[in-house]
Amino acid sequence: MTDELQAELAKRRVHCLIAYLEPFRIVEAEALTPWQVSIEDVNTLSWDYVKLHEIVGGIDVGLPAPFNLVVTRDGALALPPIKELQADHASVEFFNRCLAGFLIGGVYCEAISSDSLDLGSVIDWKYVRSHKSGLAAPNRFHQQIRFCKASALEAILLMDPRTVQFSSLVDAMKTGLSVMDQITRLRGDILLKGVTGIARRDWSAGLSNLWIVIEQLVSHIWNDTIIKQAEAASASKARRDQLGDTRTWTVAVKLELLHQLGHVNASALQELSAARKARNDLAHEGRTPSEASALNAFNGVRHLAKAIMPQKHIPLFDLDLADHAISDPFAPRRLTGEPKYWMAIPKLPGEEELERLESSAVHQFRSDERAR
Repeated sequence: MTDELQAELAKRRVHCLIAYLEPFRIVEAEALTPWQVSIEDVNTLSWDYVKLHEIVGGIDVGLPAPFNLVVTRDGALALPPIKELQADHASVEFFNRCLAGFLIGGVYCEAISSDSLDLGSVIDWKYVRSHKSGLAAPNRFHQQIRFCKASALEAILLMDPRTVQFSSLVDAMKTGLSVMDQITRLRGDILLKGVTGIARRDWSAGLSNLWIVIEQLVSHIWNDTIIKQAEAASASKARRDQLGDTRTWTVAVKLELLHQLGHVNASALQELSAARKARNDLAHEGRTPSEASALNAFNGVRHLAKAIMPQKHIPLFDLDLADHAISDPFAPRRLTGEPKYWMAIPKLPGEEELERLESSAVHQFRSDERAR
């Protein structure tokens, strides 16, 4: 192989790491034809799979030039396999930091794990192709819709899907990175995991991760308002060390003092105290926290972020998490409108007879009610 051919091939196929926006959504842009799939396309497996691979653009996520986060129409996110990202924990952490950037900027995302990684390549800087798919459900879904092998039950998501404008992703990332750059102690990936826990109704994961974020935010405020003030006043090293002693200045004590100084109001202190007690009960007694406790932690993060950046609008706190959360399986089902499409469900042995008996019993009950 000649050097010229090798260089040409290297330009046409560039290896990459891939994760996906979750929940699934189509990424739109003004220069692209809007995504559209019909029920016939779903039933005949004939949607335009090429468009799903199509690159929409690149987003600056703080990597050294010329590297960016590449985004495709089906929400695939591609990163270069640079040395710093060649361990699974490092690539997962960085992807989650990028997803946290979107989340803080107002685009709801959920955390990924090691089984959410694909290995693939950028082809001609037009498409992103996955070669080795992760085992997580979103990865399998994207693999099947990209190969036009998804079942109708899965492919129906291609019809009228959630969408997001690429420009919205760019703006969200700018906002998210600006927040994380200003609050240097904030781990965006842990914030993302905490919010994901709330959306998944995993109150333990939500509270545990968000409490870590709370401690990071409290530490940031403490350092800026107490320790730096002591340094500015030329306090002795002994006093500065004492102020930084976490055994003396526990989070509870810090919160009380920050409340007295006006950085945390009474409502925020109450919610943070409730979250702290629930977190301690979980850590020391194994007591599962309630939904209210997890939401107290989330509200505590909101109050502390506002205390740090009073003039900064953080779109994360405008999101209605209930719009993205899984529903309570024990809550009554809410039907919105009439079904547009339906399919026959294969019957189990005896099931059809049982349904007829149940229908007859309901009919008899209604007849008896009318007779009364």
